[in-house]
Amino acid sequence: MSTTRTLLIDADDTLWENNIYFERVAQEFFAKLTEAGVPEPRAQTVLWQTEQRNIKTSGYGSQAFCASLHQAAQELGAPGLEPWIKERERWIFHHPIELMPGVAEALPDLSECNRLIVLTKGQPAEQLGKLNRSGLAQFFHATEVVFEKNVNTYREAVAKHGLVPARTWMIGNSPRSDINPAKAAGLHTVFIPYHTTWQHEMEEITPNGSETLVLDNFARLTDHFA
Repeated sequence: MSTTRTLLIDADDTLWENNIYFERVAQEFFAKLTEAGVPEPRAQTVLWQTEQRNIKTSGYGSQAFCASLHQAAQELGAPGLEPWIKERERWIFHHPIELMPGVAEALPDLSECNRLIVLTKGQPAEQLGKLNRSGLAQFFHATEVVFEKNVNTYREAVAKHGLVPARTWMIGNSPRSDINPAKAAGLHTVFIPYHTTWQHEMEEITPNGSETLVLDNFARLTDHFA
């Protein structure tokens, strides 16, 4: 079992922008439905309910999101949006990578002093594609793309990589996915809030477990881990 300090790092909205692309497409979707006579609150409710049903079986990412758009459009009587939805799915999947502030500056220093592992939700092809386009892959010892992040996810990561929980930190922007289940698995946590968080990820940080370090910028990690 490794005694090296390990930083498990979330990808979307921690290393690079992600949610803004989904939000942009959602707003375009609502605007198109409004033009077709569907009130935006109704469209928002149907899409949200559809996403919550589908997450359990489809997971996360552009394909899952756009499948929910297709279903919502059908339910709202707008099947003509399907070609547009397919085009926006391709756009989200291949969008240029915009690193979060401080990431490019901090990762080289962090990688010299720590074992870095990407731990992200989504579809492997999509997430690995973003990592490759980001130019950051060289700084990571391993990459884990998982269907969901829960306490078992973190326990499995500890076992697979021979980690010591007391020497392992999970770093991310989502209390629901990155902080609370990692704390329940006995890990340390670092919360870097994102300027806009998907409703599904909103949750209060649990007081249980070790205290969560809260930083306003990824670069601040070097103050603690480099």
